[in-house]
Amino acid sequence: MPIIFISGLPFGGGERLARMLAQKLGYDYLSRDDVVARSNECGIPVGKLEVAMVKKPAVQERMARLRDRYLAVATDSICEKAAQGDLVYYGRAGHHLLPGVTHVMRVRVVPESGQRLESVMQRLKLGREKAEKFIQDIDNDIRAWVHFVHGWEMDDPRRYDFVVNLENVSLENAAVALCGIAELPDFKPTPASRKAMEERLLQSRARIKLALDERTAGADLTVRSAEGILTITYMPRQSGVASVIPEVVGDIPGCTEIRCTMAGTNILWVQERFDPDAESFRQVNEIARRWGAAVELLGYSASGTAEVGGPEPAVVPGRASTKAYDGGIEDDVPEKLSESERTFRRTLEALVREGRSGGGQTVCGGREKILSSVNPSIPYSLVVVGDLFLQKPAAARTRMARELSAWIGHHIKAPVISVSELGARLRFTPAQALKIIASLAVVALVYVVIFLRQGPVLDILGGGYHKSHPWAAPLLVAVVAPLVAALYGQVAGALLKLIKLE
Repeated sequence: MPIIFISGLPFGGGERLARMLAQKLGYDYLSRDDVVARSNECGIPVGKLEVAMVKKPAVQERMARLRDRYLAVATDSICEKAAQGDLVYYGRAGHHLLPGVTHVMRVRVVPESGQRLESVMQRLKLGREKAEKFIQDIDNDIRAWVHFVHGWEMDDPRRYDFVVNLENVSLENAAVALCGIAELPDFKPTPASRKAMEERLLQSRARIKLALDERTAGADLTVRSAEGILTITYMPRQSGVASVIPEVVGDIPGCTEIRCTMAGTNILWVQERFDPDAESFRQVNEIARRWGAAVELLGYSASGTAEVGGPEPAVVPGRASTKAYDGGIEDDVPEKLSESERTFRRTLEALVREGRSGGGQTVCGGREKILSSVNPSIPYSLVVVGDLFLQKPAAARTRMARELSAWIGHHIKAPVISVSELGARLRFTPAQALKIIASLAVVALVYVVIFLRQGPVLDILGGGYHKSHPWAAPLLVAVVAPLVAALYGQVAGALLKLIKLE
């Protein structure tokens, strides 16, 4: 059965619909109020966080750590409850907490405006005008909160599977209809989806433990998980926490290995197929080494069928499964890996050996899948886009990759560069050697001319010619100085590239 997320606004009937639906289906019920109460127990002042975010948007950067802790508690609460049985969750946009988990049903409730206004007037003892103002203000605040926490617009219908408009349907009829929809095979759990939820639960538990332990609470840590392996990245200035991280998270159920890596920043590498023996890997690893960055792999296939994966794509979280529903029964057969899956793992292992692994996952489908799988709290300094759309002709592949790069740059707010462009920037070519020689020749020619013609040059700069033509000296300096400086810059840049010291 699916995890049913009911998203709505206060006094809008969404909570009543969620409770009614849970009762009819015999599901457990969990609400945002329960998550907030647990967050407060963990020392996360959600109420103060909401007020600060709404009233002082300029300090959002300072609230990022509290926001991430709140999201970890919310994810842990939902996954833990869902692991015990079927679940209906009522909140604002809780479905965004489980990217890669496909057995979720996302329902948006549009309130009946007249009934909602009457409820506010009766329950809060407000006049009509004040009640209308109250509804408008609280709706704006909640939309701002959802955008701050999840990075999405709450009213975007593309983020939901169904929209229930209570202007046209009663709560009872809506609950009956949703009960029938919940039985559809589209929302049944698969082994891959269950695996993704387990990874989300493991990741959230690690984040909570790290946040509550006084030794790691103040560190800027990035937590990822794949196949029970926790990858925790810390900043260079906080290298002291590396020794205590395994002690803090080592007893989490389901954790098979802990990997700690230091990074000054993060590079996101988006590609359809990875290969640690390819030149592109050397180039990305080289720029990561120079920057002291961690590299996060994102295998992306737009075809709707993941290229990287075996018979059941459950290797890493974040992948949307396209395999036909098999009733949720996992065959007891040896794991079979495709060549793409093996090279993906080898690439990830190569980064681990280099101490530059930022984790990895694969997704397939529309471009929105890329954003849903990327942690918005990670400050990426560079996005590298490799070979994509491999099934398309060369011209179409180039055009589609260029369009996707522009789209990623707009949404992730980080510089985007293709692998070919990265290689051109890193590689010292014969053309660059000729450019150095030509630049040095021009510089030498300028100095030879000045040296052989010192008398006229000095005359222009401060002699008799300067007295009769005072504009000549500034003109000479304005022409020669920038020319020599530009040529020196080209030579210095090429030499630094040659010795890998950019």
